[in-house]
Amino acid sequence: MKLLQSGPFPELASYLRGKRGLITRRWLRAVRFDPTIELAGKLTTDQLLDHLPLLHEEICAVLCAPPEETTLARLHSDARMHGRDRWLHGYQLDELFRELNLLQRCVQQASREFFTDTPTPRSVQSAAHQLIEALFSVTIHSAIRQLLEDQDRQIAATTGERDKALAAQQKSEERLRMAASAAGSGIFEWDIPTRAGIWENSRMYEITGQPHSDGPLSCSAFVRKLVHPDDAEALITQYMDSMQHGSDFHATFRILRIDNRMPRVVELHGRFRVDREGSMRSFTGTLTDITRRTIAEESLRETDRRKDAFLATLAHELRNPLAPIRNAARIIKQFSAVVPPEVEWARLMVERQCEHLTRLIDDLLDVSRISSGKIRLQCEVFDIREAVRSAVEINAPAAEEHRDHIQVTLPGSAVLVNADRVRLTQVFSNLLDNAIKYSNDSSEIAIEVTALPGTVQVVVRDNGMGIPLSQLARMFEPYVQLAPAEGRGRSGLGIGLSVVENLVKMHGGHVTAASDGVGHGSQFTVSLPAADAPAEVVAAMIELPTAQPVRLRVLIVDDNQDAAQSLAMVLDGHEVRCAFNAQSAQAIAQSFHADAVILDIGLPGMSGYELGRHLRTLPGTAQALFVTLSGFGAPEDILRSREAGFARHFVKPVRPEVLIEFLRDATAR
Repeated sequence: MKLLQSGPFPELASYLRGKRGLITRRWLRAVRFDPTIELAGKLTTDQLLDHLPLLHEEICAVLCAPPEETTLARLHSDARMHGRDRWLHGYQLDELFRELNLLQRCVQQASREFFTDTPTPRSVQSAAHQLIEALFSVTIHSAIRQLLEDQDRQIAATTGERDKALAAQQKSEERLRMAASAAGSGIFEWDIPTRAGIWENSRMYEITGQPHSDGPLSCSAFVRKLVHPDDAEALITQYMDSMQHGSDFHATFRILRIDNRMPRVVELHGRFRVDREGSMRSFTGTLTDITRRTIAEESLRETDRRKDAFLATLAHELRNPLAPIRNAARIIKQFSAVVPPEVEWARLMVERQCEHLTRLIDDLLDVSRISSGKIRLQCEVFDIREAVRSAVEINAPAAEEHRDHIQVTLPGSAVLVNADRVRLTQVFSNLLDNAIKYSNDSSEIAIEVTALPGTVQVVVRDNGMGIPLSQLARMFEPYVQLAPAEGRGRSGLGIGLSVVENLVKMHGGHVTAASDGVGHGSQFTVSLPAADAPAEVVAAMIELPTAQPVRLRVLIVDDNQDAAQSLAMVLDGHEVRCAFNAQSAQAIAQSFHADAVILDIGLPGMSGYELGRHLRTLPGTAQALFVTLSGFGAPEDILRSREAGFARHFVKPVRPEVLIEFLRDATAR
């Protein structure tokens, strides 16, 4: 017997084993004081705990096992032994269900305590809780099945038709009583030919607000009097479709309670019963009020939305001051021939730290975007060697600082992939940054591209501190971070490799980590699908003559005066004007016929999008090239800029040479 799971969860299993005594004490206390388990007070502690250690150990064993090795035969057997034992002690079905349900709650409580102290992705926590719930579902159903079989044997041994009928009725009532106890569900039955309501339990009346004196709701009254009008049509369509195919029915919808019209959210499970002639005779269903759960889920989604908004604002506020700092370093570089060596050292240091902080901000945002599915790849067919060269260029300053040598091995001809150029550059840059961080000074670091049939492999190899064998399987988990090499300060957030793995998977590839252990270096291998070159890409690979610089009239609009003025100094090869708000920008545009307009989005009073639309209506800027320069860099921000007609969306702090080259190329086109 197999069970699908997203495990294994060895750390959680180890924690639960260590907390078995605490879980047992909580369970005993809950069982002893539960009025619905009458027999619990008559049993000794040893009798109550008879099979509990075996069940607990088997659940921990399943949590440890990989999905392909997960078998539930032993758990199934232990559960049946537990059910037989409780039958001999006189337990009823609902008492057995309640007892095992309390055990599940105690285990889930301990699991939540584990995840509170152990930072773990929400998806992993959810998978672990779902697996525990599934394991207990198997346990409960196996134990109940054993109890029912024992009841059936007793019924078979009973002589006389009257006694058999009474015993069968008792078994049916026990099943209904057990089902009614499960999560407080209401139970009802409808007659299919007449659509009349046959029976409802007390919980059903509580959920619907239907007075007991009015009797059970009919099928039509259920829809007409109870179901929210906006959900009724879809519910009827789904119900009729399930009846036509004879399939189980499941729906989530809103109701308005009959007594006070209070809105609630409910979940309905049901099954159609067919007679011997194949005709539909009845529909039996359970109704559960899930309003609190729905509100909690919506609250989590709202929390996620607020978190994303906070991170976007945080990134914007951090990027804004980085822009003038990077521009200032570029300005110093323009005069590097006449400045003292100490100033040149300071300039290089500023550039390195700006690059480092920018990367931290990007990685932090990417983890959030990937987990919420907000990253969208901008794929194109291009030569992967370009992404590798860019990544090496980005990491060259850090390598020089530690006297590391990056050896680059590339094929002599183009190696094409259909991918997001920026994201692959980020992948290789993160891997190189990781190699530099975890190597001693004067280390050898290699990055090699190999073209294989249908596949492209990029290997980043170092001879640094290596990876402990016990940590290899966890290297791509978020926030997992080894201590850096001796002499290197602890840096980073432990999310770079997680971003790498997710981005590579989004491209249809995979990444692996390998190491012979501590002190033996490490190797990361990225495998991606190769691509064929369409005609337009082949034509684009032909080198075009370099465009001659053209002096442009550039209007920079940014409420951060340091950012605007420093960028103007960087663009000293052009004629530049600065405006610090929308009003002054409009005034300058009247007489200064700009060839290019560089707009900040977060302007006070009027956004950059609105200002751009207005400037396009002015004769002096109607034909200008419009570019956004903003601290907001989420995919939705970039998409909005494109939809607003901007030629390019740059995220602060943009590398000055990138902006200069873009203006030059745009002018040439």
